[in-house]
Amino acid sequence: MVIHLHAAAGDIDEVTSARARALGELATGFYPDMSWQNVEPQMASDWSRVRGNSNLGWNEVREEAHSAWQVAKLSKDACCCDDKPVQMQSAA
Repeated sequence: MVIHLHAAAGDIDEVTSARARALGELATGFYPDMSWQNVEPQMASDWSRVRGNSNLGWNEVREEAHSAWQVAKLSKDACCCDDKPVQMQSAA
């Protein structure tokens, strides 16, 4: 999996960026086991409810939310859990 972490675009203020990233992170819990392609339409709808005073639409914050979704998804998957014990295969 490739993660594209982009800096917030110049026209996205810190509060809007934080809201978009929070939405992306929370979406991994709201819509577990779903791919980005399946989650994105619902997130676009959710954005209209959580954007607060921001005038930016989904297309302007999509990359922020997607980056946060990717990071949260990886941290919840077993592949990125550093606290998992290492299992050694026994020699036969």
